[in-house]
Amino acid sequence: MNARSIALTSGLSLMLLACSIGQPVQQPTTYVVEPDAPAQRLSGLHGSEVVRMGNVRVAAAFAGNALVYRTDDVTFVSDPYQSFIADPRAMLGNQMASWLNRAGPFKVVTQPDSGLPADYILEATVTELYGDFRPGQPAAAVMTVQFTLINNDAVGAGRMFEQTITRRAPLERSSPDALVRGYGRAVSEILADVAGELAMKKLK
Repeated sequence: MNARSIALTSGLSLMLLACSIGQPVQQPTTYVVEPDAPAQRLSGLHGSEVVRMGNVRVAAAFAGNALVYRTDDVTFVSDPYQSFIADPRAMLGNQMASWLNRAGPFKVVTQPDSGLPADYILEATVTELYGDFRPGQPAAAVMTVQFTLINNDAVGAGRMFEQTITRRAPLERSSPDALVRGYGRAVSEILADVAGELAMKKLK
């Protein structure tokens, strides 16, 4: 690179720097996923048993704090200025435990970090967590969760129940706030399904 090119490059850099000075830095907007409250408390076969919510896992593509949008069949984009207020794994684990504790059918569902003895551990893996914003299709919040209930008894330890549930919550518009509200509806519907299945399931 000759002296003239160096000078031109340096000049352009200084101009861009000068233009950016004084401009406000865009601050990210943060969101919390809040499921709808349970409609009722379920009764079933497990009214005396305690479950601990396991640490929720989220597939790598959706594990970051930034909201993820699907824009065509093969393209997903993350939005660094629209994000969850906390790690989605911890946030969803706390919300799932609280919802199931209120809904039943178990005596208690404790938080992932609880040290209280538990009869079972409920593991959850979120394999899909994105806004479907593809052109020509209705906007939707997409969530898929795989649940596994594990017997915590050292003698009879093993998988007692497994189920994968998907929800596509329709959105009024393709926007971050509508997407997070859609996640709230999706996770409450998913939890209602799994709680209903567990209420009827004989585990021992």
